[in-house]
Amino acid sequence: MGKMNKKKMIKAIGKGIAIVIVIVIIAIAGIAAYFTLYHPTTTSKVTINYYDDLAPSEAKVFDSVIIPEFEKEYPNITVCLHVECASDMVKTIESLVSAHDVGATIIAEDNMVIGELLCIGDLMNLTPYLSQIEPKSMIPSMVYLMNYEQKVYHGIYFIPFRGNIPLVWYNKTVFEEYHLPIPQNWSQLMYDSKVIYQKTGIQPIMFQGHGGASTATELYQWMVQAGGNPLVFNDSGDILAFEYLDNLSQYFNPNYIHGYWGSYKGLGSDKYYILDYQWPYIYSVMKSEGYNVSDIGFYPGPKGPANCCHLVGGDVLAIPKGATHIQDLLLFAKFLLGVQVQRDIITILGEPAVNAKAYCNLPSNVSALFKAEEDAFQHAFFREPVPWISEWNTIADNVFVKIVEDHAPISEIPSILSQANAEMYHYLETNYNSTVAQEYEEGYFHPLYG
Repeated sequence: MGKMNKKKMIKAIGKGIAIVIVIVIIAIAGIAAYFTLYHPTTTSKVTINYYDDLAPSEAKVFDSVIIPEFEKEYPNITVCLHVECASDMVKTIESLVSAHDVGATIIAEDNMVIGELLCIGDLMNLTPYLSQIEPKSMIPSMVYLMNYEQKVYHGIYFIPFRGNIPLVWYNKTVFEEYHLPIPQNWSQLMYDSKVIYQKTGIQPIMFQGHGGASTATELYQWMVQAGGNPLVFNDSGDILAFEYLDNLSQYFNPNYIHGYWGSYKGLGSDKYYILDYQWPYIYSVMKSEGYNVSDIGFYPGPKGPANCCHLVGGDVLAIPKGATHIQDLLLFAKFLLGVQVQRDIITILGEPAVNAKAYCNLPSNVSALFKAEEDAFQHAFFREPVPWISEWNTIADNVFVKIVEDHAPISEIPSILSQANAEMYHYLETNYNSTVAQEYEEGYFHPLYG
C-alpha cells in the first residue's frame, strides 16, 4: 500500500472517529436534556410555591385533582398552592423579588395585571426555555400573543395558561316563541331587544354595569368591535360604540347597574332574556344550581360595525426574576400546559384551555359550549398588558356612568370621551413621563389582534 493511500486511510479513520465522538456527545447531551426536562433536578424534596387567583371551587380542583396528579408523577416535588387576587399577587411577588427571597415560585396571573410585574422588571425571560414548555398544539391566537411579546419586549415573559372569551347568552324559549333570529349584528340586537320589550314588557338585556373591571372589560370589547382603540377613548370607533350603547340602554334590565361577572340568575327566571357577554364558567354553575340549561343558548355574539373580534381574558404563567429550582418550575409549567390538565380545565372547571388538543372528543354535555369558544378564538384580540390598566378602568367606568347611566345628550358624547382621553394623558404624564403620555396620545398602545 502506497504512502498516499495510508495517509488517506488514516485521515478517513480520523474523520470517522471524530464523527463517532460527535454522535456520542450529541447522544449524551440528549440524554442529559431528557433527564433535565422530564425529571426533577434533585433527589431531595423540593417545594414549589404556586400562586393563582382562584375561586374557592377552582382552588379545590387544583388541590384535589391537578396538583396531586403532578406530585404523583414527580414524587420529589411538592406544590403549595397560594390563592391570591391578581392585585395582591403583584404586591407579593414584588416583595419577594426585592427581598431576594423568591425561591421556587411560579405564578398564574391575570393577563392584564401581568403588565404591572413586567413593567417593574420582576419577571424572568423564559425565551431560553420556551421549547421545553410550550405545547406544539397551542391555539394560534395564543402563539400570536407570544410573538408580540418577543417583538415588543424582546423576550417571552409570560405564557398563556387559561384562555377565556366571554359569550352572549340568551333564553331560547323567548326567541323561539316570537320567531326572532339570534342577533348576528348590532342592528339585529337592537331590533330583537325592541320586539321582546314590546311583547313581554321586560327590558331584556343584562349588562355588566356595576363598575369595576367587569364594566371596563365589556366596554373594551364594544369599542373594538366598533373599530375603536379603547385605550385612547375618543377615536371615531369609540364614539360610535358609546352612541350605540346609550341607545341600546333603553332595553337594559333596570338591575344592570348591579350587573357584573356573576350576574346570570335572572336568565332562566324571566327577569331578562339576553345576558350580555359573560364568561363560560357560568354554564357549569347554572347546571350545579339546578337550572334547566337546555333552555339556555350561547354563541360568540353579534358582529360590530367594524369586526367580530372577541376579547381574550384569562391567566398567564410566569416565573419571577430570581427564582430557584428553575427546571422543577419548568416541569410544573409544562405539566399545566399539557393536554390532561388543559382538558381538566375544560371538563372540570368549565373554562377554556389554550392547548388545542384538549378540545378533541369532549363529552357531549360541554362540546357545544366549547365549540362556541373555539369559534370565538378564531377572531380573538388581547388587551395590551399596560401597567396602568387600573386607571383606565376607573376612567372608563366614569364615562359609562355619564353617558349610559345618566344619559348625557348624544351631542356631548365626543367631548366626554375627549375629556377622558385628557385625564388618561395627564395621569401618564404625571405618573410615568411625557414620552409615555405622548405615545399614548399617538395610539402606540392598542388592542392586539390574533
